[in-house]
Amino acid sequence: MKTYRTRISTGLVAFIIVVLLVCCLPVITNEGGWRMLIAMCITCVPVFYLLYAIKYTIDGTTLRVTVLHVFNDEYDLTQLESVVPTRTILSAPASSLKRIRLDFTGGQTAVISPRNQEDFLAELRKINPKVKIDESLL
Repeated sequence: MKTYRTRISTGLVAFIIVVLLVCCLPVITNEGGWRMLIAMCITCVPVFYLLYAIKYTIDGTTLRVTVLHVFNDEYDLTQLESVVPTRTILSAPASSLKRIRLDFTGGQTAVISPRNQEDFLAELRKINPKVKIDESLL
């Protein structure tokens, strides 16, 4: 069993911090604004924990995508047809825009962003040598 963590985009983290600061700046500059700053920091903790709590586990021929041990999706890697890069902003268990889309038989797809992408792709190829991996990923 191999576990891969999600790739964390520093740009995403910076964006979240800047947006929160800009939204809270008028209140923070007022007297007693330190309370708002503390509230903002407390709000950021669960958001960042959620970003770091995404993991991908390959167990035999099954890919398990887990978020907070609550949301679990499983995919049969023997049914994997292709792997292509994507920068979709649609909701997915991926904390970076440097994502890959896994296409399975039957039209099922998964969009993920493993931190060690080269190792992850090598593992996929070992499990399913027939999988088509986009050349830009290699």
